[in-house]
This record gives sequence, C-alpha cells and structure tokens, in this order.
Amino acid sequence: MPHGDQENDRTPDRLRVLVQGAGGIGLYAAARLAQAGHDVTLKGRAATVDALRDGDLRVVRDGVATAVAGVRAVDAVPDRAPHEAPIDLVVVATKSWQVGDAARELAPAVGDGTRVLTTQNGVDAPARLAAHVPAEAVLAGTVVVIARRLGPAEVEVVGSEATVTVGSAERTEPDAADRRVLAALEGAGIGARWTDDVTSALWKKLALIASYGGVGALAGATVGETRSTPATRDLVEAAMREVLAVGNAEGARLGEADVADLLRSYESGFAPGTTASMQRDLAEGRPSELADQSGAVVAHADAAGIDVPVHRTIYASQLPRENAARRASPAQRVR
Repeated sequence: MPHGDQENDRTPDRLRVLVQGAGGIGLYAAARLAQAGHDVTLKGRAATVDALRDGDLRVVRDGVATAVAGVRAVDAVPDRAPHEAPIDLVVVATKSWQVGDAARELAPAVGDGTRVLTTQNGVDAPARLAAHVPAEAVLAGTVVVIARRLGPAEVEVVGSEATVTVGSAERTEPDAADRRVLAALEGAGIGARWTDDVTSALWKKLALIASYGGVGALAGATVGETRSTPATRDLVEAAMREVLAVGNAEGARLGEADVADLLRSYESGFAPGTTASMQRDLAEGRPSELADQSGAVVAHADAAGIDVPVHRTIYASQLPRENAARRASPAQRVR
C-alpha cells in the first residue's frame, strides 16, 4: 500500500483487525467484525488456515448456520512493511496462559494508534501484554458471551450476542483510538461500554467465573445443580466474597451491591445446564485456566495476606487433573 494511502485505510468506519487465537471467542470476534465490513485477519493453527483457505467461517446460532466470507487466516502474525499503516485493533483471544507468548509475537505489529484488547478470564492478561507492547495500547476487556468452537472454522453462539466492558490502566476517559474500537464493536453487534475503573471490572468478572466454575468443578455439577443446592450455592457466594476482598486489596472498589449483582447473574443469568469453560476443560482432561482463575486468587491473596479457603481448596483439589492434562499436552504448558 503506498504511504500516501494510510489515512484512507484508517477511516473511522473500517478497521484493520488482527484476531489472535481461533477458539470460540476468536472465531466469534473475527466473524462479527468481518460481517460489519472490517478488514480481518485471523491467526490460528494450521487446521483453521486450511479450512479458511478455500472456505468461509461459519457461525451457528439458533440452529441456523451463516457463512462469513473475507476472513483471512494465517498461522503466524504477519510482518508489517514500513510503508503500511499499522493494525488498528488486535483482539487477543488466546487462553490466559498463552498471553505472554502472544504478546511477544504480536508486538512488531503494534504501531501508533493500535489498540490491543484482552478477552481472557482473570486479571493478569493486561499486565502480561504491557510487558511487551506499550501500556497505552492495551485495552483490558471483560467479555460475556457463550461462543463454542465447533470446528477449525465454525463457532456456535448460544444465547445473546457478546457484551464487552473496556478500560485502560493508563487513562480514565477513552481517546480517539479507543472510541474507534468501541464504535467498531458496537457496529458489529457487540455491546461495548467504557469503564473508568477497569480494575474493578476485571476482579468482578473473575469473582463470577472463578467462583461458579470452581465450585462446579469441585462438585462435578452444573450451575442449575449448584444454585439449587443450598450448601453449594452458599459456597459460590463465599468464593465470590473472597475474590472481591482480594480485588479491593489491589485497588478495586467492590461492595455489597456488587455481591448482589453477581448473585443475580449466577442465580438467574445462566441456563440450568451451564458449565464454565475451565470446569469443562478439567473434566475432559484438557489444560484449563485453573492457574489464572482460582490459582490467581490464591496468588494475589497470599501477596495481600488475605485468607481464601474456598479458592485454595478449588485450586489444590483440581491441580492434579491440571498437571496431568499439561503432561499430556506439552504444547499447552505454561512457559
């Protein structure tokens, strides 16, 4: 692309997007942004590259499959030529433990005005990114959607479209590049809002997912089963309160209203058969985000001198399964 065309390439209504990771969230984000007219490149494994070389990405919702054309798939982050405009948005859709490696790989693609959006459960992904890309480029995101990968280039959306809460550790108000990202997400049918307190947003999301998923893993039970059993319902609430206490020790501002909001989500926001992704991975012998959910709660709690007996029990009880899964999948181990 000639140097003089950079401004035309970066028009407000069309972004150059790199989605890194072709799991459920990555396939979903790539599809919705491509459908909205953005220039989307998806970095995934060879199977995804092969599937999209001669075919379309498929999105299944309510039993109806939609083909999404125009998504380019690559197995490595492409180098940016000196005359090319930088990527506008990178959506990091890897597992939490892969964020460090992903950040090192994508760093050369980050230019002036690029924004790099985290989508992981947990609270540590933004800092892992900021170790390799400029901190002002990092947008911490909390994503709510059920997007299930059905195949290398096929994803199923269960329930509502995604909502994303976005913020930055560097600024409380969105700048022009941030606003372009928010507008792109909204235009793609993804509900997006800015928060001036991203620390609280991250810890609150962790309190939900790690607590109902962790207790679900302990009990081998669905959300419907844990919330209808008083003992496990109370255990989920206790786990949520542990996470909020640790988050507040690290600068979050979370209180009883947040506990009530989390409990409403747990008690009425999920279909009875729902299980968390970490819970499913553990049950099926795959590497999970245990270390970045209950394990992270324990690690941050230890640093703050806070007792978290529920999450310590979740982490310790599931660690043998986690270690066995990582021994069986060397490529998925934490580096």
